[in-house]
Amino acid sequence: MKKETDKERILREFMQEHFPYAEFKKAGVFTKEMRNDYAAQAEVICHQLGYKTVFEYGSVELRCHVSYVGERPLHIDENGQLKPEPFITVIPSIYD
Repeated sequence: MKKETDKERILREFMQEHFPYAEFKKAGVFTKEMRNDYAAQAEVICHQLGYKTVFEYGSVELRCHVSYVGERPLHIDENGQLKPEPFITVIPSIYD
């Protein structure tokens, strides 16, 4: 059995953390042949999202406007206070 390199281990851990195989297979993104083939999975993700490398995933903070019908749901803010969900949702970079 071939020993896993550091590069392969880092890719495997990143893919497992951010792109769970079972959920992506169920959604039709990954095939059964891609199970444990993290390079093939990363290639599909890069193709689908237009990345040069899968490690670009989550590198940029996203801000999106969310519209609600009726009352906004509640959430706990960064100060531990219960407040209505803001209209602008910020998804920070995973590298921050």
